[in-house]
Amino acid sequence: MKRCVSCGSKIAGDGWRCSACGYEPVTVENFLSFSPESVETGVAEFNDAVYTRMAALELRSFYFQARRALILWALRNYFPNMKNYYDLGTGTGWLFAAVMESWPKLDMVGSDLAFDSLRWTTKRLTRPAMLMHCDVNRIPFAEEFDAVGAYDVIEHIDDDVQALRSIRGALKPGGGMILTVPQHMVLWSHLDEIAGHRRRYVGSELADKARQAGFSVALDTSFMASLFLPQYAARRLMAQKQSTEFETEHTLPGPLNGVLKTALFTELGAIRAGVRFPFGGMRVVVAMRDQA
Repeated sequence: MKRCVSCGSKIAGDGWRCSACGYEPVTVENFLSFSPESVETGVAEFNDAVYTRMAALELRSFYFQARRALILWALRNYFPNMKNYYDLGTGTGWLFAAVMESWPKLDMVGSDLAFDSLRWTTKRLTRPAMLMHCDVNRIPFAEEFDAVGAYDVIEHIDDDVQALRSIRGALKPGGGMILTVPQHMVLWSHLDEIAGHRRRYVGSELADKARQAGFSVALDTSFMASLFLPQYAARRLMAQKQSTEFETEHTLPGPLNGVLKTALFTELGAIRAGVRFPFGGMRVVVAMRDQA
């Protein structure tokens, strides 16, 4: 169901003009914007240059490859019958395209506050999908989606519980969300600051906040447990060298990249078998909205 982000009323028909209050989103570069106050400012930490660098890493880095496999497994495992899907914060569009390829008939919607992200995602589409400019508190849908994905997004938001409530409102009864976030403040570094992170999560914090927002938690586990000590050492070394390049952790010699990729895919196999890890550089939570 389409929802007016101004007054909350249902919007009927093909357009987006609200008959109750007259609100209508603006169009910027062929994208509907439901957050017009952010059209000029966007997301300061992410732009075309950053996405270009990230896209190069996604094709080869052990981390991005394993994270992609983890997310696709979670979608298949917890939402096997999903008919539609919303990606909140599409980034480079790499994961959006991976879901599109894996579910050829899936109705897909994506959003971001960075127009550069929407442009990148557009280039990767292999079939039509709605891409829009909005923040998490102005999602123009209510009880619409079977599944919502927010991958390394929630840590950027000041009021994360309210963000989770907003996601819940966009889900159909019985639908659910997949979240990934960075974990452990001991791993906090200047890289978190330049990425605009508000926090790294600790333990069951994210799952507890999901419950506070009205969800039941189906999966709560850390990921990258086997690489925790190397990641900690790398972060401390980068701090000493005052490194500000996020490629540092991902640009590794081929054999080492392969070893780390094997370690993470072994972890993924354990998670699929029911193992839950108490620590690791990433936390993944799958949470469900009840049927009522």
